[in-house]
Amino acid sequence: MKYKKLAFAFAIATVSLSALNNMAQAETHAPVAASAEALPPEITGQEKELDLFRSSLRMEKWKFVKQAMALNGEEEKKFLSQYNQYEADLKKLNDKRVAIIKDYTANFEKMNNKKAGELVKRFFEFRKQRNMLLEKYYGKIAKATSKVIGARFLQVESILQGTVDVAIGSEIPLMSK
Repeated sequence: MKYKKLAFAFAIATVSLSALNNMAQAETHAPVAASAEALPPEITGQEKELDLFRSSLRMEKWKFVKQAMALNGEEEKKFLSQYNQYEADLKKLNDKRVAIIKDYTANFEKMNNKKAGELVKRFFEFRKQRNMLLEKYYGKIAKATSKVIGARFLQVESILQGTVDVAIGSEIPLMSK
């Protein structure tokens, strides 16, 4: 039970710097609502809490990004046209990370070589996809604005992602020998 609660804490930390979707996208969860009836109340409540927390943190992230990017009105408009899609794609990718963390915590006490190898493979795939996503959106943002703005986007996102990686890594218990 202790590790299942940790999974939700890690999920919150993971997502804290993820997707900045518009509020309609962030609050619309029709498929979850349909399946939520079958879940135990404790899990349903935790998922709702996580969704609310993610939404709140997306707003905080946007404030940070906006301040760090320091764009004028026209630059910001062009930047946002790409950045909002980046955030939506990053949210989907971070959902995979949350799933890896949940799988890790669910198997923590019965970890074996096969499961450890599977989790590591999924982790490397997540990292590879995240780097590819940054590269893709650097290009899109640089094309829409300038290479300097694209590079600044890359710097800001790298700082944010590094911060989250350290926070999560420092809280996940190490596998036993």
